[in-house]
Amino acid sequence: MGDIARGLESLGRVLGGSMKPGRLKLPVLSHITDNFSDNRKIGEGGCGHVYKGILPSGKMVAVKKLFKSQTMDERMFQQEVETMMSVKHQNIVRFIGYCSHTEQEAVQMTRKHVFADDLERLLCFEYISKGSLEDHVTDELRGLEWHIRFQIIKGICQGLHHLHKEKSIIHMDLKPANILLNDDLVPKITDFGISRSGETSETMSEVRMYSPQYCAPEYKFDRRMSFMSDIYSLGVIIKEMVTGSREEPNVDRVT
Repeated sequence: MGDIARGLESLGRVLGGSMKPGRLKLPVLSHITDNFSDNRKIGEGGCGHVYKGILPSGKMVAVKKLFKSQTMDERMFQQEVETMMSVKHQNIVRFIGYCSHTEQEAVQMTRKHVFADDLERLLCFEYISKGSLEDHVTDELRGLEWHIRFQIIKGICQGLHHLHKEKSIIHMDLKPANILLNDDLVPKITDFGISRSGETSETMSEVRMYSPQYCAPEYKFDRRMSFMSDIYSLGVIIKEMVTGSREEPNVDRVT
């Protein structure tokens, strides 16, 4: 059995629940995404492209291929992997595995070639069919009835409660684009690239990545982060879900 076949078998076992998430090989992820072809691309964020991966069994996964820029450095990548390895909840996207692949490439300099590291970093998750909450929060909320909106809000709260109370994790970038919906419109929190342990609560953050509309004022202006930073973001999301309005909050009126 070849390396790709063995990798596909292991990936299938993780999806089936008989293996824990772990390291995945780049050729395997390339194989299931048709070499990361454009027709498999299902999303794009600030840190990378997301592709649909299809296994021989027909089961699907989502593969996030990070940009090679310093938008998401190695520490952030390791933080997201560590976080996703530790959480398991119906309202948090299921983690399948990760890939950190380095090759050396000869780069032409003035008089000689210099070997530089070519680093590929990827994350693999369960495939969520309905996209993100961002696709559904409009003035009309795409026809979602109130009881469905309530269940989505409740699920987000349950996922956040698991992170805060059971895992002591601050998400730090909670927003509709980072909440996925499955076929039953069950919300699943994703994108833990700038998450932090609760042990750093009320401390200063060196990371300056955030989404202005959903970012708590104390973090935006003073770089102070805490569990309440996520609660502020949750409040903005709930307001949008209830009213359908995407108007940016007036922080002068927050008490």
